[in-house]
Amino acid sequence: MARVPAPVRETLVALFAGLAFFAPITDGVGEGRTPLGYVLVGVFTALLLVRTRFPWVVLAGAVALQCALVLTFTTTPVSTLGLLIAVYTVSARNPWRIAISMGVVVAAALVTVLGVIIGTLIVQYSIPVTVQVALAVALGQTARIRAAYIAEITDRALRAEATREAEARRRVAEDRLRIARDLHDAVAHQITVISLNAGVASSAIADRPDAAREALQTIRESSRLVLREIGDMLATLRSPEETPETPSARGLTAVTDLVEQFERSGLAVTYEMSGDPTPISTAVDIVAYRVIQEGLTNALRHGPGTADLDVEIGPRSVSIRVSNPLVARSHAGTGHGLVGMAERVASVRGAVEYGVTEGCFVVSATLPVTEPEAKPEARTGAEE
Repeated sequence: MARVPAPVRETLVALFAGLAFFAPITDGVGEGRTPLGYVLVGVFTALLLVRTRFPWVVLAGAVALQCALVLTFTTTPVSTLGLLIAVYTVSARNPWRIAISMGVVVAAALVTVLGVIIGTLIVQYSIPVTVQVALAVALGQTARIRAAYIAEITDRALRAEATREAEARRRVAEDRLRIARDLHDAVAHQITVISLNAGVASSAIADRPDAAREALQTIRESSRLVLREIGDMLATLRSPEETPETPSARGLTAVTDLVEQFERSGLAVTYEMSGDPTPISTAVDIVAYRVIQEGLTNALRHGPGTADLDVEIGPRSVSIRVSNPLVARSHAGTGHGLVGMAERVASVRGAVEYGVTEGCFVVSATLPVTEPEAKPEARTGAEE
């Protein structure tokens, strides 16, 4: 239901209050309905039109006019309606201490005027006037409290909506980053292998058919693996359940197979692992595998064909170091894989560093065996 516009509402209230002065007289107070009294009633009615803009001014004028009307116009208890509206307006816009003080002053002023006019009958008229003023003050305070409550509820609702929107944006951003990491992990390594072996096959197909066939076989195997990983990733994204990794995600137990795959692609890997990977949590195990995969992929793409991989599994942490000699290259990497690797490490509260050390590009990561609650600072060096 649409609300009545404020100007219309104020006009109706003022007219209604003005008409109250013309209620049937049964036991009125004053000298009679004089022409001056009609003028004062008109001024009173007009004054109420601006009560919401100038409440204190209107209240002061209403008190003065009410006292003047008592002297120049036959009034009844109903004719105080305009004054009570002014009292209500001020009360609804001020704290209770100010509202009560205002009500006492207004009631005292009216009772004083009545006492001057009617003398011994003051109790008969002053008590109803005092009760009316007190009721107007109480109603104004009730309206103020209700308005404050509604404003607070509205503000809470707006803040809650803003929080939900911010949370939704944050979740969307996190999902985009996760999808980007998963897509990179599923595609980047295998595409690198396919690209390198395609070059080998094209150069060897004429005079070294066996090498070309081996390269094509590697391309076929890599294509099959990348299609499987992309399919698993899409299945995970379509699943209503929140799963942090795709079903094909592997851990440290699959590192040997990963190293062999890189060696078939032409990367000579010196590999050493110490410790038992069994107690490592699933999330940390997957991140460790991805760190090794990213490090070896960079070595295959940008190195001279050799890499060193050391994995040490301790009682509390897993240390990974992948290094490869630097060579001149025609283009720089985008660094997206290294950034995604750092994000993965940070997600399990680990630390990672990567950069150039003594002529080698080194990726060094330290991961907790299980995910701790405290989050140590992740450090990164220059991207390859």
